[in-house]
Amino acid sequence: MVQVMESYVKSINSTRECKTDNSPCVFWINAPIERLLGKLLFLVKPAVEYILGMHIGFAFGWLIGLCAGHSYVKHFEPAYLDDLSQLSFWREAPYIFAKHGALTGLVIGVIVIAIINGTLLNQRVTSLFEKKITNPNEIARLLDKSVGQIERKMNKLVKKGRISRKAITP
Repeated sequence: MVQVMESYVKSINSTRECKTDNSPCVFWINAPIERLLGKLLFLVKPAVEYILGMHIGFAFGWLIGLCAGHSYVKHFEPAYLDDLSQLSFWREAPYIFAKHGALTGLVIGVIVIAIINGTLLNQRVTSLFEKKITNPNEIARLLDKSVGQIERKMNKLVKKGRISRKAITP
């Protein structure tokens, strides 16, 4: 306990010396601020990934739906119309297709990002096993994931035969 208090007092004194001295100070960032920024990045990174995937899926879905709508109108437009309300439908049909294509693309974009993240996690766990790091707690710490998530991933990799159950250390 005394050693902890002494180290705390030394760190306070070093920051005081740095502030009173005109020399540049290296210790201006505290560990709690670094952890806070790390947690913030941990939350922002997946959100940005999924938002980007949703936007790309939305754009591709819109374009594919628009092309499909124009093709539909070109090939299936009736030879005659019963009333004028059908005319507005045939004008708006490509945009209706585009809207539904965009929503479908948005969902597909989210699914693709989830598949990519799962595949990358498989590769990272496998590469750590190749480096002889087989403890789930250590892998979870290195990859910034929960231990339960890593254990589930390891069980799936064992079932697939990509890693050996004997190599896993508790």
